[in-house]
Amino acid sequence: MKQDLRFEKTEKALQEAFLNLLQTKELSKISVKELCELAQVSRNAFYQHYETKEHLYDNILNELLLSIEDACRPLVKDVATITEVEGRLFLDKILLAVDQNRFVINQLLTSQPAVFTAAFHDMLVSANIQSSHSIGTTPNIAYIHIFSGGIVAFVKYWLLETKLTLEEAQDKLFSIVGQMRME
Repeated sequence: MKQDLRFEKTEKALQEAFLNLLQTKELSKISVKELCELAQVSRNAFYQHYETKEHLYDNILNELLLSIEDACRPLVKDVATITEVEGRLFLDKILLAVDQNRFVINQLLTSQPAVFTAAFHDMLVSANIQSSHSIGTTPNIAYIHIFSGGIVAFVKYWLLETKLTLEEAQDKLFSIVGQMRME
């Protein structure tokens, strides 16, 4: 038990140090040595957890996307029962998951925007296709791609270009999606 706790503590220290370094440096400019110094762990400890700093980045990204993917689970069992309330709740849950991971997402968006946005988009597409299948509908792949791309673009806009609160962002996204449905 003690070893597991130490392992988790080291991993958390490495991830926090890495995210802090990403605030001021590009990924390519971060060295394992400075990462270990900031995390106050040995190089051996780093390599027990990660093969490379890119592996550390990928691990952080994957954990983040898994936590957001949970918010994409369907809220209904039948498409015919989806109301405006369920649509709103679905969008609200996604933005809540983003808000809960805001610091990490900001670091990933500013350090590797193309990598983050592509991975986020792919996760949303996959989650929405799975959700369609789980409620017994044939997914509209083109719509899912456009919808997912819109969510990713909105998140990037919200976090990097505005000072909107979570509630304001939820209202704005719901309004935009509503306008798109009407046109």
